[in-house]
Amino acid sequence: MLGEVELQDLDGDEDNDDCDVVMVHPNRYYVNLHVSQHFMGKIIGKKGATKMGIQRDTKTDIKIPKHGEDTDIVIYGPAPANVKAARRRINIIVMAAKEKLPYTHFISIPFNQAAVMERFEKFKATVLRDFNGRGLDESCFIRASKLHITVRMLSLMDNEERLLASKVLTEANEKVIRPMLKDYLPLRIRLKGLSYMNDDPKEMHVLYGRVEEDEGPTGILQDTVNALAEFLYKTGVVINRFNDTSVKMHVTLINTRYRNSGSQSDEEGSSSKKNIARESFDGSKILSSLGDYDFGVVEWRDIHLSQRSVVGPDGYYQATHVVSCVGNN
Repeated sequence: MLGEVELQDLDGDEDNDDCDVVMVHPNRYYVNLHVSQHFMGKIIGKKGATKMGIQRDTKTDIKIPKHGEDTDIVIYGPAPANVKAARRRINIIVMAAKEKLPYTHFISIPFNQAAVMERFEKFKATVLRDFNGRGLDESCFIRASKLHITVRMLSLMDNEERLLASKVLTEANEKVIRPMLKDYLPLRIRLKGLSYMNDDPKEMHVLYGRVEEDEGPTGILQDTVNALAEFLYKTGVVINRFNDTSVKMHVTLINTRYRNSGSQSDEEGSSSKKNIARESFDGSKILSSLGDYDFGVVEWRDIHLSQRSVVGPDGYYQATHVVSCVGNN
């Protein structure tokens, strides 16, 4: 029989697992684990093989809710190490499955404040009037009301996952954002200068605005957002599909994914349209003439868990949860 030490060696340090293991009696423990119904088939496996393998390897008994039941998986075992090991195995299966799913939400910092939106509209009008070259039309521009920084993308499959992501974002604000920015909130961020994603300015697909601190130490914005992303990774709410170590700080202005699309739902990093051919545009003259364009300053007052493809009453992405960085939530 596998002992507690052997399980720890097999599946990692169980002390890092933030879960509540309940003792029924000294040789009987259990833990609840919420998993979306979307993933139950992966956990069970063909003819129950995956579930049985986990039970065998960890000496546990795994109770999976029947289809249509809105209850948690319950894992029983002879020691906390056993149930935690089985829980980790299930979480690994879920995370691997999530990597193949389309994104549903993203963590965003809105840039839709009035002065910046006005400057963006002037920029857009200038580009369409003076630099409307090959491959560029009005539909490729993001709407001013949707200007934002994307921190990270998420796949949230049910209400429990959305509630968990909201809770984690609130915790991240208290443990990461406010402590790091305590002397500078609301942090003023300037949107100034242009850049692009690929190597050839004559074959652009994404043109974006650069961001920098208008006040506060240089680099504090990047450091804070990186720390936020790391916090989200450690909780398991965000899956780091591309092993990114740093958030690319930018505000998308033009994206050929938006062409003739009403939703403007495809953030950078989304794979939902990766197999559809996209027409590039020549942005070289935009860069040479407007490369230092100043869109103005926003104050970072809140951070959103935003829904893709859904627009709220203010024209910004519909919020599943909003956390204030400067006051009570």
